[in-house]
Amino acid sequence: NTDVVLFVDSFADVSDDERSVLDDAVRAAAALATKYLEQRDRVGLVGYGGVLRWLQPGLGATQRYRLVETLLETGVEPTYAWRDVNVIPSRILPPAALVLALTPLVDSRFVRALEDLRGRRYDVAVVEVDPTPMVRPGRSEVERAAHRLWLLEREVHRWRLESLGIAVSTWGTGELGTAIEEVRTFRRYAARAHA
Repeated sequence: NTDVVLFVDSFADVSDDERSVLDDAVRAAAALATKYLEQRDRVGLVGYGGVLRWLQPGLGATQRYRLVETLLETGVEPTYAWRDVNVIPSRILPPAALVLALTPLVDSRFVRALEDLRGRRYDVAVVEVDPTPMVRPGRSEVERAAHRLWLLEREVHRWRLESLGIAVSTWGTGELGTAIEEVRTFRRYAARAHA
């Protein structure tokens, strides 16, 4: 049994007529919470964005309902006040917890928060909720160049996290279990490499 904290990025949303990355992340977090709770792990939640929401790790069906209720409140809310991860109470992030982030990797503030958590020796893994199918390159040369720069910026975010030893797996519309297995494989390999 372990402590798992689901760390949901609510700084920005990418959407089209059919999908929303934030909605996908919320559904994935609910599915992961159910899975970990069934394994008798303690599961907590941090919604990190314009508004900071958290739920202390816990067990059982009651915790599942609390998690789902908190996830349903998750949305993008603009703010001018900057909060770093130091404002998250320490009881929410137990020292040996796995921090499993769900993010589209489009906001550098969330990436910096993950880097900070890793710097404080938390076990951090990322499921990147892929926003690229929802963003079209555009018709003009400027729009196509902006699209290429956006893709490159996301690659830089991914590289920065991986260079710190953070497992990053991309999940689109396919099976969430595949992305989680990629994270597990990376973490097992990293543990053996450091042993």
